[in-house]
Amino acid sequence: MIWINLGIIVLAIIGLVIYGATLYKKKISKDVTVMKQLLERFSIRQQTLQTGIDHTTSRIDQIKGNIDHLVAEGKRVEQGGRQLFTEGQRLKTEVEHTAGLKPF
Repeated sequence: MIWINLGIIVLAIIGLVIYGATLYKKKISKDVTVMKQLLERFSIRQQTLQTGIDHTTSRIDQIKGNIDHLVAEGKRVEQGGRQLFTEGQRLKTEVEHTAGLKPF
């Protein structure tokens, strides 16, 4: 008789453990589903931000290249201006020599 009672108690405890585990698994599965959805949304947002960052970075590199080109052109123009000024002075001196305003 005592063995029957112990058997019923053990089976009841095992049944409660299985029932509790099932309930816990259902609750956990909902939480896991929510976490998966949140992670998916986060990864989509991360990809969107990364795309924006990549576009901005490429645009900055392009602008930097344009600025470098403008600086190089400015230096070239400055050098050309100096040469033009030097040639103007040389031409002025030669015109003065040719006109007889200045001796050779």
